[in-house]
This record gives sequence, C-alpha cells and structure tokens, in this order.
Amino acid sequence: MITVLFSTFNGADTLPAMLDSLTRQNPPPGGWKLVAVDNGSTDGSGDLLRSFAGRLPLTVLSEPAKGKNRALNRGLEIVEGDLVVLTDDDIIAGVDWLSAWASVAGRLEEFDIFGGRIVPRWGMEPPDWLLSEVPLGPVYAATDPVWKEGPIRAGCVWGPNMAVRRRVFEAGHRFNERVGPDGTAAYAMGSETEFTMRLERQGFRCAHSPVPVVEHQIHAASMTQEWVLRRAFRYGRGERLQQLAAGGADDVLLFGYPRWIVRQWGERNLELMRARLGATEAERFRLRWDISRLRGALTVKADEVPVAAVAGERR
Repeated sequence: MITVLFSTFNGADTLPAMLDSLTRQNPPPGGWKLVAVDNGSTDGSGDLLRSFAGRLPLTVLSEPAKGKNRALNRGLEIVEGDLVVLTDDDIIAGVDWLSAWASVAGRLEEFDIFGGRIVPRWGMEPPDWLLSEVPLGPVYAATDPVWKEGPIRAGCVWGPNMAVRRRVFEAGHRFNERVGPDGTAAYAMGSETEFTMRLERQGFRCAHSPVPVVEHQIHAASMTQEWVLRRAFRYGRGERLQQLAAGGADDVLLFGYPRWIVRQWGERNLELMRARLGATEAERFRLRWDISRLRGALTVKADEVPVAAVAGERR
C-alpha cells in the first residue's frame, strides 16, 4: 500500500483540479490511501476536501496551528504501507503516478528518499525575463528534464512530488516545524529540503526518477517580478538556515552580520545602480533576485537554526 500525504492552507483555487486528477488514478499494487490535512484554512478548503470523500480513499485531518510541516507531522500519525508519497495541493497527477512510484521503490531498493519529475503548468505564457533569469527549481519546484534515474543530492528532492519509505518515519524522523510556510510572509523556504538534507547527513540516500510525473499549477499571480522577488527573500532565508545547520557558522562578522554576505549584497546593489543606465530588463532582474536573496540571508539569526526533529516533538 501507498499513502499519499499533503497539507493545504486556503487551497480552494487549486484543490479541485488536484483532487479530480487523483480520482482517475490507476491503483498501485496493494492499493492506496490519501491523507489530507487542513491547516487552518478559511476559504472552505476543508469542506471541499470532504466533498471528495466518496470518490477517493480519503481521510481529512485538521491541524489549526499554522505551519505546513506541523500539518505534515500530524498526517504522519496515520500513514500506512511501505511508501509515503508527499505532494502539494496544487499539482495535477497523471493516471499512472502512483503505479510509477511503486515501481521506482521496487527498482531502487538501496534508497530511502525519492524525488520525481515536476513540470510547470503555466497559467499564462511566461514572460522572457522569467524563463531566462528565474531559477525554476527554487521558485516553482520545476525539476530539470535532463535528470536521469539514479542518485541525486538531497537538495534536489522537492515537495510537490517526493516519496519516503515509511521506515524512515518509523525510526522517529519528522519534518522540522520551524521551517517552511507558517502563515507569515517572511518564512524560511525549504520545509522538505531541510528534512532531506538532514537525513542525508545521517546516511540516508536520495534518488531521482523522471517516471513519476506531476504538473505544478502556476497561476498568473505567481509570475510577476514582485512575487518572484518575495520568493527570493524567503529562499535566501532558507538557504542560509541550511548553511548554518550544516555547520557553516564560523563567519567573520561586520556589524553583527556575516561579512561575505554584506559584501555580496553591497556589490549587487552597486551593479544594479550602474545597470539602470543600459542593461536589459532581464539583466536588472537578475541583480534584483540576488539582492533579495542576500537580504533574506541577512535576516537569519543564530537562534533560528533548525535542530533535528523527531517523533513527538512540537517546536
């Protein structure tokens, strides 16, 4: 059996297409169950989830305290089977998605954590600056189509389409509730990445397979420069937290901030000032992305560094 687990916070715009795609799944060997955790939604997402109870092998849980990782940990309390497939409330799955995951888990027996292919489903034609300058992985969790099946870095396993052997969770490992979406605008990105990188440091192995595929719904509102730059800020916060968690804390400080980050932030701002005279829109945006990312990194304090999360902990 496979358990599919996801959380939602005000996902009413994307949930109908996501859940409808799951109703068309070809069941994997041993069957499957779906665990959805409503993370304090106020847009009717909970009722929307429950309306699919007759069409899906669905259990709906409630976790009113904000935090995607908190909600996922709540859902882990009732998973079944040997494989837990994690996803988001804005994907569209093909009919053989779960059958493909069952095959991958059987082929790659020496691995415990898996990432599948994630393809953007654009809500409008992407502008040139977005396709040329925006890193589609960090911003939209789009995997590189050249990735082959086999070992991969833990940082390349992303939330919309990943799987973890249940034995990992039975050993006590949990998602860290101090990382990821939490109802605030300045949260640190990387909720699943913190988990996979922490486990990689403990000896667990990660693999990628392009066979299990989902489409990631990307609405027009998420394709503006302002939205992407807010994403860059949160990405910078998450990136810095991961650096510190991995032991990169011996920084020379300048006015209480890591000198190398301050230097890069200052250099990019000077480059942007010069670029206003003759650079292209794409070139200016590239600098604004770096500035926002570095600004996010500068906001991280030492006491924010995540520590290992285990079963039963609430952070």
